[in-house]
Amino acid sequence: MASNTGSFHWPDLRALWQRFSKETRLAFLSALLMGFVAHLYVFSNLLINHDGALSLLSENAHLTSGRWSLAFFSALSGIYELPVVLALLVVLALACTAALTVKLLGISSQPGILLTAGFLVTFPSICVIFPYLYTADAYLFALLLNALAVYLAKRWRWGWAPSILCIAVALGIYQSFVCYAVGLFLLDCILSLLDKEDIKRVSLRGLKYILTIAAGLVLYRVILAVLLQLAGTALSSYRGMDQAIQSSVLDYLRALPQAYLEFLRFFWQPSYLGRLMTLAQQCLILLAIACGAYLLLARRLYKEPLRLALVLLGIALLPLALNLISIIIAGQTDVNLLMEFSFVLFYIFMVKVMELALGQLLKEGLPWRLPQKWGKRGALSWQAPMSAGLVVCLALIWNQFCLVNTGYLRVQLVYENSFALANRIVARVESMEGFHRDIPVVLAGNPASTYGNRVAFPQLDEFPGMYTSLVNEYCGTHFIRAFIGMHKRCATPEQRQEVMESGVLEAMPVYPAQGSIQEYNGMILVKLGENWDLNAFEG
Repeated sequence: MASNTGSFHWPDLRALWQRFSKETRLAFLSALLMGFVAHLYVFSNLLINHDGALSLLSENAHLTSGRWSLAFFSALSGIYELPVVLALLVVLALACTAALTVKLLGISSQPGILLTAGFLVTFPSICVIFPYLYTADAYLFALLLNALAVYLAKRWRWGWAPSILCIAVALGIYQSFVCYAVGLFLLDCILSLLDKEDIKRVSLRGLKYILTIAAGLVLYRVILAVLLQLAGTALSSYRGMDQAIQSSVLDYLRALPQAYLEFLRFFWQPSYLGRLMTLAQQCLILLAIACGAYLLLARRLYKEPLRLALVLLGIALLPLALNLISIIIAGQTDVNLLMEFSFVLFYIFMVKVMELALGQLLKEGLPWRLPQKWGKRGALSWQAPMSAGLVVCLALIWNQFCLVNTGYLRVQLVYENSFALANRIVARVESMEGFHRDIPVVLAGNPASTYGNRVAFPQLDEFPGMYTSLVNEYCGTHFIRAFIGMHKRCATPEQRQEVMESGVLEAMPVYPAQGSIQEYNGMILVKLGENWDLNAFEG
Protein backbone atom coordinates (compact mmCIF):
# COMPACT_ATOMS: atom_id res chain seq x y z
CA MET A 1 0.00 0.00 0.00
CA ALA A 2 1.18 3.54 -0.75
CA SER A 3 1.72 6.23 1.87
CA ASN A 4 1.10 9.98 1.52
CA THR A 5 4.75 10.43 0.55
CA GLY A 6 4.32 8.11 -2.41
CA SER A 7 6.61 5.38 -1.03
CA PHE A 8 5.43 1.78 -1.02
CA HIS A 9 4.96 -0.18 2.19
CA TRP A 10 4.21 -3.89 2.43
CA PRO A 11 1.05 -4.82 4.36
CA ASP A 12 1.65 -5.38 8.04
CA LEU A 13 1.18 -9.15 8.15
CA ARG A 14 1.70 -9.24 11.90
CA ALA A 15 -1.15 -6.79 12.43
CA LEU A 16 -3.32 -8.81 10.07
CA TRP A 17 -2.54 -12.01 11.98
CA GLN A 18 -3.36 -10.31 15.28
CA ARG A 19 -6.82 -9.41 13.97
CA PHE A 20 -7.80 -13.05 14.28
CA SER A 21 -8.87 -14.26 17.69
CA LYS A 22 -6.42 -16.33 19.72
CA GLU A 23 -8.79 -19.31 19.41
CA THR A 24 -8.76 -19.06 15.61
CA ARG A 25 -4.98 -18.70 15.53
CA LEU A 26 -4.52 -21.71 17.82
CA ALA A 27 -6.87 -23.83 15.71
CA PHE A 28 -5.03 -22.92 12.51
CA LEU A 29 -1.53 -23.49 13.87
CA SER A 30 -2.37 -26.72 15.72
CA ALA A 31 -4.13 -28.18 12.66
CA LEU A 32 -1.22 -27.12 10.45
CA LEU A 33 1.35 -28.76 12.72
CA MET A 34 -0.65 -31.91 13.46
CA GLY A 35 -1.64 -32.24 9.82
CA PHE A 36 1.98 -32.04 8.72
CA VAL A 37 3.07 -34.69 11.24
CA ALA A 38 0.09 -37.00 10.66
CA HIS A 39 0.55 -37.04 6.88
CA LEU A 40 4.34 -36.80 6.66
CA TYR A 41 4.24 -40.20 4.91
CA VAL A 42 2.50 -38.55 1.96
CA PHE A 43 5.06 -35.75 1.76
CA SER A 44 7.89 -38.24 1.41
CA ASN A 45 6.31 -40.92 -0.81
CA LEU A 46 4.42 -41.05 -4.09
CA LEU A 47 1.12 -42.70 -3.13
CA ILE A 48 -1.12 -43.58 -6.04
CA ASN A 49 -4.05 -45.91 -6.57
CA HIS A 50 -5.77 -47.20 -9.69
CA ASP A 51 -7.26 -43.80 -10.55
CA GLY A 52 -4.01 -42.04 -9.72
CA ALA A 53 -2.15 -44.21 -12.23
CA LEU A 54 -4.40 -42.78 -14.94
CA SER A 55 -4.00 -39.17 -13.79
CA LEU A 56 -0.32 -39.16 -12.90
CA LEU A 57 0.67 -36.90 -15.80
CA SER A 58 -2.63 -35.40 -16.91
CA GLU A 59 -5.08 -32.64 -16.10
CA ASN A 60 -7.80 -33.33 -13.57
CA ALA A 61 -11.08 -32.36 -15.22
CA HIS A 62 -14.29 -34.38 -14.88
CA LEU A 63 -17.22 -32.41 -16.21
CA THR A 64 -19.10 -35.65 -16.96
CA SER A 65 -18.93 -36.44 -13.22
CA GLY A 66 -20.57 -33.12 -12.41
CA ARG A 67 -17.30 -31.62 -11.17
CA TRP A 68 -17.14 -28.51 -13.30
CA SER A 69 -14.89 -26.46 -10.99
CA LEU A 70 -12.49 -29.31 -10.19
CA ALA A 71 -10.02 -28.47 -12.97
CA PHE A 72 -9.51 -24.91 -11.73
CA PHE A 73 -8.67 -25.87 -8.15
CA SER A 74 -6.53 -28.82 -9.25
CA ALA A 75 -4.55 -26.41 -11.42
CA LEU A 76 -3.26 -24.72 -8.26
CA SER A 77 -0.78 -27.60 -7.96
CA GLY A 78 -0.19 -28.15 -11.68
CA ILE A 79 -1.13 -31.19 -13.72
CA TYR A 80 1.35 -33.63 -12.16
CA GLU A 81 1.18 -35.64 -8.95
CA LEU A 82 3.69 -33.73 -6.81
CA PRO A 83 3.53 -35.16 -3.26
CA VAL A 84 5.07 -32.21 -1.40
CA VAL A 85 3.04 -29.58 -3.24
CA LEU A 86 -0.25 -31.45 -3.03
CA ALA A 87 0.14 -32.53 0.60
CA LEU A 88 1.12 -29.00 1.64
CA LEU A 89 -2.02 -27.57 0.01
CA VAL A 90 -4.17 -30.23 1.66
CA VAL A 91 -2.78 -29.49 5.13
CA LEU A 92 -3.21 -25.75 4.56
CA ALA A 93 -6.85 -26.26 3.55
CA LEU A 94 -7.43 -28.45 6.61
CA ALA A 95 -5.87 -25.81 8.90
CA CYS A 96 -8.13 -23.08 7.50
CA THR A 97 -11.16 -25.37 7.84
CA ALA A 98 -10.25 -26.07 11.46
CA ALA A 99 -9.98 -22.34 12.19
CA LEU A 100 -13.40 -21.63 10.64
CA THR A 101 -15.00 -24.59 12.43
CA VAL A 102 -13.71 -23.46 15.83
CA LYS A 103 -14.93 -19.92 15.09
CA LEU A 104 -18.37 -21.04 13.96
CA LEU A 105 -19.01 -23.41 16.86
CA GLY A 106 -17.55 -21.07 19.47
CA ILE A 107 -15.07 -23.59 20.85
CA SER A 108 -13.05 -21.53 23.31
CA SER A 109 -10.98 -23.85 25.50
CA GLN A 110 -7.47 -24.78 24.48
CA PRO A 111 -8.03 -28.55 24.87
CA GLY A 112 -11.30 -28.28 22.92
CA ILE A 113 -9.54 -26.44 20.09
CA LEU A 114 -6.69 -28.95 19.99
CA LEU A 115 -9.11 -31.87 19.94
CA THR A 116 -11.09 -30.26 17.12
CA ALA A 117 -7.94 -29.82 15.06
CA GLY A 118 -6.80 -33.34 15.91
CA PHE A 119 -10.05 -34.98 14.83
CA LEU A 120 -10.15 -32.96 11.62
CA VAL A 121 -6.64 -33.77 10.40
CA THR A 122 -6.66 -37.47 11.37
CA PHE A 123 -10.20 -38.43 10.38
CA PRO A 124 -9.99 -41.74 8.43
CA SER A 125 -11.46 -40.18 5.28
CA ILE A 126 -8.17 -38.29 4.87
CA CYS A 127 -6.16 -41.45 4.23
CA VAL A 128 -8.73 -42.43 1.59
CA ILE A 129 -8.45 -39.03 -0.10
CA PHE A 130 -4.64 -38.95 -0.24
CA PRO A 131 -4.24 -42.05 -2.48
CA TYR A 132 -6.27 -40.02 -5.00
CA LEU A 133 -3.37 -37.59 -4.74
CA TYR A 134 -4.00 -35.93 -8.08
CA THR A 135 -7.27 -34.52 -6.75
CA ALA A 136 -6.70 -34.42 -2.98
CA ASP A 137 -5.92 -30.70 -2.81
CA ALA A 138 -9.05 -29.74 -4.74
CA TYR A 139 -11.22 -31.99 -2.55
CA LEU A 140 -10.01 -30.35 0.64
CA PHE A 141 -10.50 -26.90 -0.86
CA ALA A 142 -14.12 -28.00 -1.41
CA LEU A 143 -14.29 -28.73 2.32
CA LEU A 144 -12.86 -25.29 3.07
CA LEU A 145 -15.36 -23.59 0.75
CA ASN A 146 -18.24 -25.30 2.53
CA ALA A 147 -16.99 -24.08 5.91
CA LEU A 148 -16.47 -20.60 4.46
CA ALA A 149 -20.03 -20.63 3.10
CA VAL A 150 -21.40 -21.17 6.61
CA TYR A 151 -19.20 -18.42 8.03
CA LEU A 152 -20.32 -15.90 5.39
CA ALA A 153 -23.99 -16.75 5.84
CA LYS A 154 -23.74 -16.37 9.61
CA ARG A 155 -21.38 -13.41 9.83
CA TRP A 156 -23.02 -10.86 7.52
CA ARG A 157 -26.57 -9.88 6.72
CA TRP A 158 -26.06 -10.33 2.98
CA GLY A 159 -23.52 -13.09 3.40
CA TRP A 160 -25.97 -15.61 1.98
CA ALA A 161 -25.18 -14.36 -1.54
CA PRO A 162 -21.46 -15.29 -1.58
CA SER A 163 -22.37 -18.32 0.53
CA ILE A 164 -24.56 -19.66 -2.28
CA LEU A 165 -21.69 -19.21 -4.72
CA CYS A 166 -19.24 -20.99 -2.37
CA ILE A 167 -21.60 -23.95 -2.01
CA ALA A 168 -22.14 -24.19 -5.77
CA VAL A 169 -18.41 -24.05 -6.52
CA ALA A 170 -17.66 -26.60 -3.76
CA LEU A 171 -20.29 -28.93 -5.25
CA GLY A 172 -18.54 -28.49 -8.58
CA ILE A 173 -15.35 -29.84 -7.01
CA TYR A 174 -16.78 -32.77 -5.02
CA GLN A 175 -20.46 -33.13 -4.28
CA SER A 176 -20.36 -35.14 -1.04
CA PHE A 177 -18.61 -32.45 1.02
CA VAL A 178 -21.72 -30.26 0.98
CA CYS A 179 -22.74 -32.29 4.03
CA TYR A 180 -20.06 -30.43 5.99
CA ALA A 181 -21.84 -27.13 5.34
CA VAL A 182 -25.24 -28.65 6.15
CA GLY A 183 -23.88 -30.07 9.41
CA LEU A 184 -22.31 -26.75 10.45
CA PHE A 185 -25.54 -24.88 9.68
CA LEU A 186 -27.53 -27.29 11.84
CA LEU A 187 -25.01 -27.26 14.70
CA ASP A 188 -25.05 -23.46 14.72
CA CYS A 189 -28.82 -23.52 15.24
CA ILE A 190 -28.64 -26.19 17.96
CA LEU A 191 -25.94 -24.35 19.91
CA SER A 192 -27.76 -21.03 19.54
CA LEU A 193 -30.89 -22.56 21.06
CA LEU A 194 -28.85 -24.03 23.90
CA ASP A 195 -27.42 -20.55 24.55
CA LYS A 196 -30.96 -19.23 25.01
CA GLU A 197 -30.93 -17.11 21.87
CA ASP A 198 -34.37 -15.88 20.77
CA ILE A 199 -36.29 -18.78 19.20
CA LYS A 200 -37.79 -16.68 16.42
CA ARG A 201 -34.41 -15.29 15.47
CA VAL A 202 -32.81 -18.74 15.38
CA SER A 203 -35.73 -20.12 13.36
CA LEU A 204 -35.43 -17.35 10.78
CA ARG A 205 -31.70 -17.91 10.55
CA GLY A 206 -32.30 -21.62 10.15
CA LEU A 207 -34.74 -20.93 7.33
CA LYS A 208 -32.12 -18.71 5.68
CA TYR A 209 -29.62 -21.54 5.98
CA ILE A 210 -32.01 -24.01 4.32
CA LEU A 211 -32.71 -21.60 1.46
CA THR A 212 -28.97 -20.95 1.07
CA ILE A 213 -28.21 -24.65 0.72
CA ALA A 214 -31.11 -25.11 -1.69
CA ALA A 215 -30.04 -22.11 -3.78
CA GLY A 216 -26.46 -23.42 -3.86
CA LEU A 217 -27.68 -26.78 -5.15
CA VAL A 218 -29.82 -25.09 -7.81
CA LEU A 219 -26.98 -22.80 -8.93
CA TYR A 220 -24.66 -25.80 -9.16
CA ARG A 221 -27.14 -27.69 -11.34
CA VAL A 222 -27.79 -24.70 -13.59
CA ILE A 223 -24.09 -24.09 -14.21
CA LEU A 224 -23.55 -27.81 -14.77
CA ALA A 225 -26.40 -27.99 -17.30
CA VAL A 226 -25.03 -25.00 -19.22
CA LEU A 227 -21.49 -26.39 -19.31
CA LEU A 228 -22.67 -29.84 -20.38
CA GLN A 229 -24.70 -28.23 -23.16
CA LEU A 230 -21.75 -26.14 -24.33
CA ALA A 231 -19.45 -29.18 -24.24
CA GLY A 232 -22.00 -31.33 -26.06
CA THR A 233 -21.77 -34.11 -23.47
CA ALA A 234 -23.83 -35.63 -20.65
CA LEU A 235 -23.35 -36.84 -17.11
CA SER A 236 -21.61 -40.18 -16.75
CA SER A 237 -23.52 -43.22 -15.50
CA TYR A 238 -20.62 -43.99 -13.15
CA ARG A 239 -21.90 -44.66 -9.61
CA GLY A 240 -25.39 -43.55 -10.69
CA MET A 241 -24.27 -39.95 -11.30
CA ASP A 242 -26.79 -39.39 -14.07
CA GLN A 243 -29.64 -40.70 -11.88
CA ALA A 244 -28.68 -39.11 -8.56
CA ILE A 245 -31.52 -36.59 -8.47
CA GLN A 246 -34.09 -38.55 -10.46
CA SER A 247 -35.23 -41.00 -7.81
CA SER A 248 -38.85 -41.22 -6.72
CA VAL A 249 -40.19 -39.78 -3.47
CA LEU A 250 -40.55 -43.35 -2.19
CA ASP A 251 -36.85 -43.99 -2.88
CA TYR A 252 -35.88 -40.92 -0.86
CA LEU A 253 -38.11 -42.01 2.02
CA ARG A 254 -36.58 -45.47 1.97
CA ALA A 255 -33.13 -43.87 2.12
CA LEU A 256 -33.90 -42.14 5.45
CA PRO A 257 -33.62 -45.17 7.77
CA GLN A 258 -30.59 -46.36 5.81
CA ALA A 259 -28.87 -43.02 6.40
CA TYR A 260 -29.47 -43.38 10.15
CA LEU A 261 -28.22 -46.98 10.17
CA GLU A 262 -25.03 -46.05 8.31
CA PHE A 263 -24.35 -43.23 10.76
CA LEU A 264 -25.06 -45.41 13.80
CA ARG A 265 -22.89 -48.25 12.55
CA PHE A 266 -20.04 -45.87 11.74
CA PHE A 267 -19.83 -44.57 15.31
CA TRP A 268 -21.16 -47.43 17.44
CA GLN A 269 -19.58 -50.37 15.60
CA PRO A 270 -16.82 -48.90 13.41
CA SER A 271 -15.13 -51.53 11.28
CA TYR A 272 -11.75 -49.78 11.46
CA LEU A 273 -11.47 -49.73 15.27
CA GLY A 274 -10.35 -52.62 17.45
CA ARG A 275 -12.46 -53.89 20.32
CA LEU A 276 -10.84 -51.69 22.97
CA MET A 277 -11.06 -48.48 20.93
CA THR A 278 -14.64 -49.29 19.91
CA LEU A 279 -15.53 -49.57 23.59
CA ALA A 280 -13.73 -46.28 24.27
CA GLN A 281 -15.69 -44.56 21.50
CA GLN A 282 -18.96 -45.95 22.84
CA CYS A 283 -18.09 -44.60 26.29
CA LEU A 284 -17.34 -41.19 24.77
CA ILE A 285 -20.74 -41.13 23.07
CA LEU A 286 -22.48 -42.05 26.33
CA LEU A 287 -20.51 -39.36 28.18
CA ALA A 288 -21.52 -36.78 25.56
CA ILE A 289 -25.16 -37.83 25.90
CA ALA A 290 -24.91 -37.47 29.69
CA CYS A 291 -23.34 -34.02 29.28
CA GLY A 292 -26.09 -33.01 26.88
CA ALA A 293 -28.80 -34.19 29.27
CA TYR A 294 -27.16 -32.26 32.09
CA LEU A 295 -27.10 -29.10 29.95
CA LEU A 296 -30.79 -29.40 29.17
CA LEU A 297 -31.58 -29.74 32.87
CA ALA A 298 -29.10 -27.16 34.16
CA ARG A 299 -30.29 -24.54 31.69
CA ARG A 300 -33.90 -25.42 32.49
CA LEU A 301 -34.94 -25.98 28.92
CA TYR A 302 -37.81 -28.10 30.22
CA LYS A 303 -39.48 -24.82 31.17
CA GLU A 304 -39.47 -23.84 27.48
CA PRO A 305 -41.12 -26.78 25.67
CA LEU A 306 -40.71 -25.25 22.21
CA ARG A 307 -36.99 -24.58 22.67
CA LEU A 308 -36.47 -28.06 24.09
CA ALA A 309 -38.38 -29.64 21.21
CA LEU A 310 -36.34 -27.72 18.63
CA VAL A 311 -33.05 -28.71 20.27
CA LEU A 312 -34.04 -32.38 20.37
CA LEU A 313 -35.29 -32.18 16.79
CA GLY A 314 -31.99 -30.65 15.66
CA ILE A 315 -30.00 -33.40 17.37
CA ALA A 316 -32.28 -36.04 15.83
CA LEU A 317 -31.71 -34.52 12.38
CA LEU A 318 -27.92 -34.36 12.79
CA PRO A 319 -27.25 -37.87 11.38
CA LEU A 320 -29.35 -36.99 8.31
CA ALA A 321 -27.53 -33.68 7.86
CA LEU A 322 -24.09 -35.28 8.07
CA ASN A 323 -25.16 -38.16 5.82
CA LEU A 324 -27.30 -36.11 3.43
CA ILE A 325 -25.42 -37.50 0.43
CA SER A 326 -26.84 -40.94 1.23
CA ILE A 327 -30.35 -39.50 0.82
CA ILE A 328 -29.51 -37.48 -2.29
CA ILE A 329 -28.28 -40.53 -4.18
CA ALA A 330 -31.17 -42.61 -2.76
CA GLY A 331 -29.55 -46.00 -3.25
CA GLN A 332 -28.14 -45.29 -6.73
CA THR A 333 -24.70 -46.21 -5.41
CA ASP A 334 -22.98 -47.13 -2.17
CA VAL A 335 -21.73 -44.50 0.25
CA ASN A 336 -18.13 -45.07 1.25
CA LEU A 337 -15.66 -43.50 3.66
CA LEU A 338 -14.47 -41.02 1.03
CA MET A 339 -17.98 -39.52 1.02
CA GLU A 340 -18.35 -39.42 4.82
CA PHE A 341 -15.82 -36.77 5.85
CA SER A 342 -18.65 -34.68 7.31
CA PHE A 343 -19.04 -37.32 10.05
CA VAL A 344 -16.06 -35.71 11.77
CA LEU A 345 -18.44 -32.98 12.93
CA PHE A 346 -20.06 -35.46 15.30
CA TYR A 347 -16.75 -35.85 17.15
CA ILE A 348 -16.40 -32.07 17.25
CA PHE A 349 -19.98 -31.68 18.47
CA MET A 350 -19.27 -34.09 21.34
CA VAL A 351 -16.19 -32.02 22.25
CA LYS A 352 -18.30 -28.86 22.25
CA VAL A 353 -21.03 -30.44 24.40
CA MET A 354 -18.47 -31.57 26.98
CA GLU A 355 -16.94 -28.09 26.99
CA LEU A 356 -20.36 -26.52 27.58
CA ALA A 357 -21.20 -29.03 30.31
CA LEU A 358 -17.98 -28.36 32.17
CA GLY A 359 -18.53 -24.62 31.87
CA GLN A 360 -22.01 -25.08 33.32
CA LEU A 361 -20.64 -27.20 36.16
CA LEU A 362 -18.06 -24.58 37.06
CA LYS A 363 -20.68 -21.85 36.84
CA GLU A 364 -23.27 -23.63 38.96
CA GLY A 365 -20.74 -25.01 41.42
CA LEU A 366 -19.51 -28.54 41.95
CA PRO A 367 -20.23 -30.79 44.93
CA TRP A 368 -16.65 -30.15 46.04
CA ARG A 369 -14.59 -27.00 46.21
CA LEU A 370 -12.12 -26.44 43.35
CA PRO A 371 -8.71 -24.92 44.09
CA GLN A 372 -8.65 -21.22 43.28
CA LYS A 373 -5.77 -21.60 40.83
CA TRP A 374 -7.91 -23.74 38.55
CA GLY A 375 -10.15 -20.78 37.88
CA LYS A 376 -13.78 -20.89 36.81
CA ARG A 377 -13.45 -20.76 33.06
CA GLY A 378 -15.35 -23.35 31.07
CA ALA A 379 -12.34 -25.25 29.79
CA LEU A 380 -11.61 -28.94 29.52
CA SER A 381 -8.62 -29.73 31.72
CA TRP A 382 -6.93 -32.67 33.30
CA GLN A 383 -8.20 -31.66 36.72
CA ALA A 384 -11.79 -31.24 35.60
CA PRO A 385 -14.48 -33.92 35.88
CA MET A 386 -14.43 -34.31 32.09
CA SER A 387 -10.79 -35.39 32.03
CA ALA A 388 -11.85 -38.96 31.22
CA GLY A 389 -13.54 -37.69 28.07
CA LEU A 390 -10.39 -35.77 27.18
CA VAL A 391 -8.26 -38.89 27.55
CA VAL A 392 -10.63 -40.92 25.38
CA CYS A 393 -10.60 -38.22 22.68
CA LEU A 394 -6.81 -38.16 22.69
CA ALA A 395 -6.72 -41.96 22.46
CA LEU A 396 -9.09 -41.89 19.48
CA ILE A 397 -7.04 -39.22 17.72
CA TRP A 398 -3.86 -41.21 18.29
CA ASN A 399 -5.58 -44.34 16.97
CA GLN A 400 -6.71 -42.44 13.87
CA PHE A 401 -3.18 -41.10 13.43
CA CYS A 402 -1.87 -44.68 13.40
CA LEU A 403 -4.75 -45.80 11.18
CA VAL A 404 -4.16 -43.25 8.41
CA ASN A 405 -0.48 -44.14 8.31
CA THR A 406 -1.39 -47.83 8.17
CA GLY A 407 -3.51 -46.94 5.16
CA TYR A 408 -0.56 -45.21 3.54
CA LEU A 409 1.58 -48.27 4.19
CA ARG A 410 -1.03 -50.42 2.48
CA VAL A 411 -1.12 -48.18 -0.59
CA GLN A 412 2.69 -48.23 -0.70
CA LEU A 413 2.75 -52.05 -0.60
CA VAL A 414 0.17 -52.26 -3.39
CA TYR A 415 2.41 -50.01 -5.49
CA GLU A 416 5.54 -52.04 -4.71
CA ASN A 417 3.79 -55.33 -5.53
CA SER A 418 2.35 -53.87 -8.72
CA PHE A 419 5.74 -52.51 -9.77
CA ALA A 420 7.36 -55.92 -9.29
CA LEU A 421 4.53 -57.66 -11.16
CA ALA A 422 4.70 -55.19 -14.04
CA ASN A 423 8.45 -55.76 -14.38
CA ARG A 424 7.98 -59.52 -14.65
CA ILE A 425 5.16 -59.20 -17.16
CA VAL A 426 7.10 -56.76 -19.32
CA ALA A 427 10.16 -59.03 -19.27
CA ARG A 428 8.08 -61.95 -20.57
CA VAL A 429 6.30 -59.80 -23.15
CA GLU A 430 9.52 -58.36 -24.53
CA SER A 431 11.06 -61.82 -24.81
CA MET A 432 8.27 -63.03 -27.12
CA GLU A 433 9.19 -63.71 -30.71
CA GLY A 434 8.09 -60.90 -33.00
CA PHE A 435 7.62 -58.35 -30.22
CA HIS A 436 7.98 -54.71 -31.25
CA ARG A 437 7.13 -51.47 -29.47
CA ASP A 438 4.08 -50.71 -31.61
CA ILE A 439 2.25 -53.94 -30.92
CA PRO A 440 -0.69 -53.32 -28.54
CA VAL A 441 -0.73 -55.20 -25.23
CA VAL A 442 -4.13 -56.07 -23.76
CA LEU A 443 -4.40 -56.71 -20.02
CA ALA A 444 -7.45 -58.73 -18.98
CA GLY A 445 -8.71 -59.03 -15.42
CA ASN A 446 -7.24 -58.19 -12.04
CA PRO A 447 -4.67 -60.27 -10.11
CA ALA A 448 -6.36 -62.46 -7.49
CA SER A 449 -3.17 -63.14 -5.51
CA THR A 450 -1.63 -61.23 -2.59
CA TYR A 451 -1.40 -58.06 -4.67
CA GLY A 452 -4.98 -57.22 -3.77
CA ASN A 453 -5.83 -59.27 -0.71
CA ARG A 454 -6.99 -57.79 2.56
CA VAL A 455 -5.72 -60.38 5.02
CA ALA A 456 -2.88 -58.27 6.39
CA PHE A 457 -4.99 -55.14 6.93
CA PRO A 458 -8.47 -56.21 8.09
CA GLN A 459 -9.16 -52.82 9.69
CA LEU A 460 -8.97 -51.27 6.22
CA ASP A 461 -11.54 -53.56 4.60
CA GLU A 462 -13.99 -50.74 3.92
CA PHE A 463 -11.42 -48.17 2.83
CA PRO A 464 -11.86 -47.62 -0.93
CA GLY A 465 -8.98 -47.21 -3.37
CA MET A 466 -6.41 -49.16 -1.36
CA TYR A 467 -6.54 -52.73 -2.61
CA THR A 468 -6.74 -52.77 -6.38
CA SER A 469 -3.53 -53.85 -8.07
CA LEU A 470 -2.19 -51.21 -10.40
CA VAL A 471 -1.56 -53.85 -13.06
CA ASN A 472 -5.02 -54.61 -14.42
CA GLU A 473 -7.30 -53.98 -17.36
CA TYR A 474 -8.37 -50.61 -15.96
CA CYS A 475 -5.08 -48.78 -15.49
CA GLY A 476 -2.29 -51.31 -16.08
CA THR A 477 -1.31 -49.97 -19.50
CA HIS A 478 -0.81 -46.47 -18.09
CA PHE A 479 1.03 -47.77 -15.02
CA ILE A 480 3.46 -49.81 -17.10
CA ARG A 481 4.05 -46.90 -19.44
CA ALA A 482 4.75 -44.43 -16.60
CA PHE A 483 6.72 -46.62 -14.17
CA ILE A 484 8.33 -49.31 -16.30
CA GLY A 485 8.99 -47.17 -19.35
CA MET A 486 7.57 -49.62 -21.88
CA HIS A 487 6.05 -47.47 -24.60
CA LYS A 488 3.28 -49.34 -26.32
CA ARG A 489 0.10 -48.58 -28.15
CA CYS A 490 -3.24 -49.23 -26.46
CA ALA A 491 -5.66 -51.55 -28.16
CA THR A 492 -8.56 -49.83 -29.88
CA PRO A 493 -12.16 -50.41 -28.71
CA GLU A 494 -12.71 -52.50 -31.83
CA GLN A 495 -9.69 -54.68 -31.02
CA ARG A 496 -10.86 -55.20 -27.43
CA GLN A 497 -14.31 -56.13 -28.65
CA GLU A 498 -12.74 -58.60 -31.09
CA VAL A 499 -10.83 -60.25 -28.23
CA MET A 500 -13.95 -60.57 -26.07
CA GLU A 501 -15.95 -62.15 -28.87
CA SER A 502 -13.20 -64.52 -29.95
CA GLY A 503 -13.28 -66.70 -26.82
CA VAL A 504 -9.49 -66.81 -26.69
CA LEU A 505 -9.33 -65.45 -23.13
CA GLU A 506 -11.57 -68.20 -21.78
CA ALA A 507 -9.12 -70.82 -23.01
CA MET A 508 -6.05 -69.10 -21.53
CA PRO A 509 -4.72 -69.88 -18.02
CA VAL A 510 -4.24 -67.09 -15.47
CA TYR A 511 -0.84 -65.42 -15.01
CA PRO A 512 1.83 -66.56 -14.12
CA ALA A 513 1.02 -69.92 -15.75
CA GLN A 514 2.60 -70.75 -19.09
CA GLY A 515 0.28 -69.63 -21.84
CA SER A 516 -1.15 -66.73 -19.83
CA ILE A 517 0.63 -64.36 -22.24
CA GLN A 518 -0.12 -65.00 -25.89
CA GLU A 519 -0.02 -63.27 -29.26
CA TYR A 520 -3.39 -62.98 -30.95
CA ASN A 521 -4.14 -61.27 -34.26
CA GLY A 522 -1.51 -58.57 -33.94
CA MET A 523 -2.00 -58.10 -30.19
CA ILE A 524 -0.38 -59.49 -27.05
CA LEU A 525 -2.91 -60.74 -24.50
CA VAL A 526 -2.08 -60.99 -20.79
CA LYS A 527 -4.70 -62.76 -18.67
CA LEU A 528 -4.37 -61.57 -15.06
CA GLY A 529 -7.62 -62.95 -13.65
CA GLU A 530 -10.75 -64.92 -14.47
CA ASN A 531 -13.15 -62.01 -14.09
CA TRP A 532 -12.43 -59.59 -16.90
CA ASP A 533 -14.17 -56.87 -18.83
CA LEU A 534 -12.08 -55.19 -21.49
CA ASN A 535 -14.56 -52.32 -21.63
CA ALA A 536 -13.86 -51.46 -17.96
CA PHE A 537 -11.68 -48.67 -19.27
CA GLU A 538 -11.19 -47.67 -22.87
CA GLY A 539 -7.72 -46.29 -23.46
